Amino acid sequence: MRKTLMIMIVMFVLASPVMAGDYAVASGEKFSRGLANTTTGWVELPVNIVRESRQHHVAAGLTYGTLKGVAHSIGRTAVGVFDLVTFPVPSNAIVHPDYVWSDGSHETRYDL
Repeated sequence: MRKTLMIMIVMFVLASPVMAGDYAVASGEKFSRGLANTTTGWVELPVNIVRESRQHHVAAGLTYGTLKGVAHSIGRTAVGVFDLVTFPVPSNAIVHPDYVWSDGSHETRYDL
């Protein structure tokens, strides 16, 4: 625990001068994105069921859409937890769209 706290303090101290005014904005956005994705990751399930039903047919939505929804729910929630834990180190979003409610017509994708 103590080692983790020291690492976070060092990262904060080193990152601050480099990013100056943008640091607070970038880390705040990462924190809010992480919080939103952690708490709303489960919404991927109905979104994928509806998307697959509209693109193909209801049976595809209920089977393939459910499987995709579960996978993306787990993925979005895990990325959200990662963003929450690492928010002191600003970075680009891993999951796109950034929020599950942003654009229901586009497939969720991950940039690692």
